[in-house]
Amino acid sequence: MTTNTAIPRDDTGKLALLQHLDLNLPNYAVALEISTDDLAQLKIGLEGFDYSLKAQDAANNYNNALYAFKRALRDGPNNANVVPPPLPIFPTLPTSTLYANIFGFVGPLITRIKKHKNYTEAIGKALNIIATQGSDVDISTLQPVLSIDFQGGHPVLHWKSNSTDSLELEADHGTGNFSLLTIQHITSFQDNTELPASGTAVIWKYRAIYRIRDLQVGHWSQVLEVGVKG
Repeated sequence: MTTNTAIPRDDTGKLALLQHLDLNLPNYAVALEISTDDLAQLKIGLEGFDYSLKAQDAANNYNNALYAFKRALRDGPNNANVVPPPLPIFPTLPTSTLYANIFGFVGPLITRIKKHKNYTEAIGKALNIIATQGSDVDISTLQPVLSIDFQGGHPVLHWKSNSTDSLELEADHGTGNFSLLTIQHITSFQDNTELPASGTAVIWKYRAIYRIRDLQVGHWSQVLEVGVKG
């Protein structure tokens, strides 16, 4: 029987595991002797972690918008529409009393589940607590693949985490030079840089590289070119 505990390394995967356990573990609570206190603590951990990721994303997007605003004030172009970005809209703060070290609770909970006399591999698969078996990833070969859609005319970039900690994203907004745009711990990012003047179009370029423990790993992605209209 497979007993490896699968707690993802990246925040997106951790959130998905919490959501899945919160939804499905109550179905096995009686058989596995999971208490109502355990389920309540799991839900509070999910609510707190979900809030933290959404709040961080809102803050990062606002910070990037402020950076674009500052750059337009400082460097132009002269026809830039210089308008301060709106204040970020943060998610609703959970009403429960939050606690630290969520996965210091979830890890032992999963271990307890797997040691229970009624545990089966089918239950483990249903709860997504069985580690995927496979060869280790060679981090030296990792290379992000960027995809894109648009929200309100602004590019929204997407990628897969590939078990890394974060993604370092650089952009060239028509200057001919790449510069740091953001470092993201989730797998999407909306570029709120000021759009071109109305009726004009500019090619923006993006490239990215994975990070593990605050160090770049693998290779830079291929440059993604995007036509952005004002």
